[in-house]
Amino acid sequence: MAYRHYHVVGLVLGHLAHGESNRLYQVLTPDFGLIRVLAQGVRLEKSKLRYNLQTYHLVDLDLVRGREYWRLTGAAKIGLANSLQVAFGRKLGSVLLRLIHGEEASAVIFTDLKRAWDLLAEKPAEIDPEDLEIFILIRLLANLGYLASSEVSVLILASQDFTWSDVSAISSKRSALIRVINASLLSSGL
Repeated sequence: MAYRHYHVVGLVLGHLAHGESNRLYQVLTPDFGLIRVLAQGVRLEKSKLRYNLQTYHLVDLDLVRGREYWRLTGAAKIGLANSLQVAFGRKLGSVLLRLIHGEEASAVIFTDLKRAWDLLAEKPAEIDPEDLEIFILIRLLANLGYLASSEVSVLILASQDFTWSDVSAISSKRSALIRVINASLLSSGL
């Protein structure tokens, strides 16, 4: 029986030990949404893939669909992540795991995360990365249907290909945006 191989880009959000030498990764992809990927033998010292599957990093994955999980056949890191990118992934990863359930294409969400990832790679010194987190959270909640459009969030949702100038424009409205995010999460029950 021939298996169909898939090549996808993903953001590794977390992992769990699975058996003696395996790991089960949670990966957000643009085509399949949040998927669970089983990497066999990746905890062994001789594994070639173990360093390519670091949490909160962007990776290129080669996968085969299994009954319960996707099976990993190959992986490669996309560049080296800096400390800002890893901290950003850690903070948003926990929110993403709470809000996204099941496999559903999420190209818009992944594109926003990828754009934020690229902005953090070139971060100017005068920009606050917390503004970017708030910016992305508003976009994420709106795309998932947890946030209604308001006068505070309309500028954030209007820009498709955002830049640092778009992100820094929200710094004066930070407290109002945090209240909107908290109210949205509270009303969602998550």
